[in-house]
Amino acid sequence: MYGFNSAVSGLIASQRSLYVTNHNLNNMNTDGYSRQVANQRATDPFHMPGVGFLGTGTEIHDIERMRDSYIDLKYWNESAPMGEWEVKENTLMEIEKLFGEVSDSSFRQYMDDFFEALTNLSTNPSDFSYREPVKETAIALTKHINETAKRLENLKNETEFIIETKVKQVNDIGDQIAALNKQIYALEIDGNSANDLRDQRDLLVDELSKIVNVRVDESTDGKYKVSVSGITLVDHDYVTKMEYGPKDKDNINSPKELKWSNGNHINLRSGELKGLLDLVDGDGENGSYRGISYYQNKLDEFAKGFVKGINTQHNEGYGLDGSHNIDFFTMDEKNPAATIAVSNEIIEDLRKIAVAGGKTGGVEDNKNLLEIIALREDNEFFPDGMSKGNPDDFIKAILSNMAVDSMQAKRMKGTQEIVMKNILRRRQSESGVSIDEEIGNLVKFQHAYVSAAKMITTFDSILDVTINRLGLVGR
Repeated sequence: MYGFNSAVSGLIASQRSLYVTNHNLNNMNTDGYSRQVANQRATDPFHMPGVGFLGTGTEIHDIERMRDSYIDLKYWNESAPMGEWEVKENTLMEIEKLFGEVSDSSFRQYMDDFFEALTNLSTNPSDFSYREPVKETAIALTKHINETAKRLENLKNETEFIIETKVKQVNDIGDQIAALNKQIYALEIDGNSANDLRDQRDLLVDELSKIVNVRVDESTDGKYKVSVSGITLVDHDYVTKMEYGPKDKDNINSPKELKWSNGNHINLRSGELKGLLDLVDGDGENGSYRGISYYQNKLDEFAKGFVKGINTQHNEGYGLDGSHNIDFFTMDEKNPAATIAVSNEIIEDLRKIAVAGGKTGGVEDNKNLLEIIALREDNEFFPDGMSKGNPDDFIKAILSNMAVDSMQAKRMKGTQEIVMKNILRRRQSESGVSIDEEIGNLVKFQHAYVSAAKMITTFDSILDVTINRLGLVGR
């Protein structure tokens, strides 16, 4: 009977190995699936006194999930920076498009048109056909600034909406991980491994690790914990929620912040959420990131300085009708870029464009207009800050910062892509399903199955002869 049982154990072991191979082949295209291996060992031998130990067959003692925890750790650590720089690169590309450099709708092109119209007017100050282009190009310039400010604000609002969506996604993933933790813990009480559920959980951590920087710990008793920036998000079956809302709950217009449900601030180190928050909150002050707020502030600074500089000189001159101390541009001090406009006095009466340097200078007096034109080359036009210089210098400084930030984001993303590809290659070699390998296993286990079946048939014939035919001769 030992031989028969040994053959049966081989048949069963081969059959189960075939099941595992089939499972691998069926899931070779399943995201997050880890190759499984049926670990086989010899069963306890039978001791025959005076003879020795007689083998009793084989058994499948474990179905192992081929997964390297160190590679997973590397993946989760590098996935967050990848998500951060990917978000920053995409958003900075959008900002570059808003500023329109280099194109026919760029800031400098609108300024070129405006100052060219002023220059043309200086050659014939009394001709209304030269005054009209000054008004129209000024309106086009202000509308471009208005539109850019509006689009930056829309981009900021869209980014805040994405942040809210990502926060909900983090909370949802946390809930799913907690639910899987309970299932896995219940199924693994007997010491076996819930491989497919663990794959699902690791896939969720993969997704989470791109959004925020995570750390995963599993205790010896099977309790699973996921932390974000040192604070526990999932503690086995309990989830601490994230929130994104106004710092001052009594003032919905106050700046928003990312915090835990208990009110504590979250200080992210990397991830898509970190990139999005930098883009929304980064104003470039005190070493902070130059995000959307930075470019909004710079655009406001340009609008405010441009209006002040042009108006100050324009107020010195005189119009054709003798008008004096007239503003060329208007704006709301609290929101300069979004509200800059050509003054109603200029729009309604072109004679009020203060070309003349004196009240009695005559219709061909262009002294004040020449002073306005010269402002474009005035290196003290914007006297303070990193953007010190004339209007062109100011715009160049903004575009230069944008180019540097965009290039940095592109390079950092490229570096992370290389790192991630190497990690994914290592993970695939460890956990991926190779169709050639599995087909080879299929043939191997099939032959083992057939061999075990033949052994059973052989033992069946021996037993049949022993029981039914032995001793029939001579009856």
